[in-house]
Amino acid sequence: MGLVTAWYLAKAGVRVTVFEKEEEVGGLSRSEEIMSGLQWDRFYHVILSTDAELLGFLDEIGLSSQVYFKETKTGFFTHGRLHSVSSTSEFLRFKPIPLWNKLRLGAGILYATRLDNSRRLESVSAKVWLTKVFGRMNYENFWEPLLRSKLGTASDQASASFIWACINRLYGTRQKSSKREMLGCVQGGYHKILSHLHENLVKIGVRILVNHKVQRIEPMAGDKISLRCNGNKTLDYDRVVSTVPSPEVLRFWEDMPHEYRNRLDKVRYLDLICATLVLEKSLSPFYITNLVDSGFPFTGLIEATHVIPAEMLGNKGLVYLPRYMAPNDSFGENSDERVVEIFLGALKRIFPDFSDKDVVVKLVHRESNVQPIQETDYSLSIPPMGTPLKNFYLANTTMIHNSTLNNNEVVRLAREIAGLLLKDVNQA
Repeated sequence: MGLVTAWYLAKAGVRVTVFEKEEEVGGLSRSEEIMSGLQWDRFYHVILSTDAELLGFLDEIGLSSQVYFKETKTGFFTHGRLHSVSSTSEFLRFKPIPLWNKLRLGAGILYATRLDNSRRLESVSAKVWLTKVFGRMNYENFWEPLLRSKLGTASDQASASFIWACINRLYGTRQKSSKREMLGCVQGGYHKILSHLHENLVKIGVRILVNHKVQRIEPMAGDKISLRCNGNKTLDYDRVVSTVPSPEVLRFWEDMPHEYRNRLDKVRYLDLICATLVLEKSLSPFYITNLVDSGFPFTGLIEATHVIPAEMLGNKGLVYLPRYMAPNDSFGENSDERVVEIFLGALKRIFPDFSDKDVVVKLVHRESNVQPIQETDYSLSIPPMGTPLKNFYLANTTMIHNSTLNNNEVVRLAREIAGLLLKDVNQA
């Protein structure tokens, strides 16, 4: 979000400095060399054909010709078996859901995709609304696993408007003519996007400071904002935009007004542990496998093999196993080695023939404050982009409303905050 905001501001003639606390830019979209010759995303990302904001931005920076879409499949693991639910005919043959419930599920999806205003759903929990529209069995066998894959143990607290947005986003991946699910990526992944964007930002005069974690902000004379970074380095700016999670803002803005502090503090986040596995071969035919059966230590199974151009992986498989969890979840106390051990053991429950010898590379990544929980009446908790501190602005993922966490929404918010700041600059 910070880099895209910088792009729009600099293109409009504003002098911009980007502060990045890590050694490289990109936040949750950063990549790494997961095996020799393959630099790929640390966490799983995918582009939908309906991601107009993201696709438009990629076109602006000259990468639209490198967007690669591929037909993918969706699986469900239920009653101890894997099922493909990737087409209408497969859905009709999906035995765990009786015919009547299939008809109700289809009718409910059609109803949900035709709703043009989800505001009235904000005050209703996802569980209540989904059960009412789709029935109890469809909720337990279909929607609850999808919610769990996004929110983990916080799935019961999600609002109906959040799952309504999920339905519309997932339904949009299917081509209208064929009903086939199409997902994509840029050839080279987010490593390609971020390195290309970094290079172009520098070309248009943006100053990027890595290893610069903001420790404190405070107002200065003339309505300037002072930033103190690690090493007590202090710099002053006319205007500052923060794109970090709200808990970080609470940390470095010590004199925040009490009312605004309460508003930021009200939104709760989920942390993320994600294991990345490079395998000797593909594990399953599905991009995503939804886990209906209980007791799994991860909240979903994503095999990026089916989105990445085949020549990049060779005959290898690339699997992500995420676990979204509350900050106080004791699972986070496990070492990386123990996380991998637990996850691999659970994989054998789905794939009995799977062996630890099939694993070429195993990595574990952890991030705090990843997924804001969109609870009931969530929009009342969203802070404005203009803060009580003059010339200090906020744009972060808490402002993603009635949608899942994705980079299409990130680009939209970056464009919005850049527009607001430019408007204020022009009126000054």
